[in-house]
Amino acid sequence: MPLGKLLPWVGTAVSRRFQQLVAQHGMSPTAFSVLGVLGHHDALSHRELAGHLGLTPATLTPVIDTLEEAGAVRRSRDRTDRRVVRLSITPAGQERLLATFAHVAAQFRERMPHPTPEHERIIRAYLTAVLAAVGDEEDEEDEELHG
Repeated sequence: MPLGKLLPWVGTAVSRRFQQLVAQHGMSPTAFSVLGVLGHHDALSHRELAGHLGLTPATLTPVIDTLEEAGAVRRSRDRTDRRVVRLSITPAGQERLLATFAHVAAQFRERMPHPTPEHERIIRAYLTAVLAAVGDEEDEEDEELHG
């Protein structure tokens, strides 16, 4: 199979498996990403969180609603600007994030082949070249900012 076909098929298969694994914890990949970002950058506004995830704030609203109902995220008004709502991960959300991450990581470690260091170097160089070739200016700017 040509690499040009194999690469997107592998990406789709990995993405599908990731979706299945996080779904076992009652989450979507977006919800998992929200908890991950809030686990590292607490008290973000919707706009800031959306920027970290490359999504629009409106796209996040139903995800945040679901996470808040589950007790994983807390909304609070910004003390300096009452128009801004800040999002924070709760202790229950942190536990859920860690449990989901541990499960996903263990499943991928168990199933994925382990390349030799030489193969890993070659694969990494190739995938980095593919990203550079297909990335657009917005992706490059995001990488420079969040590198």
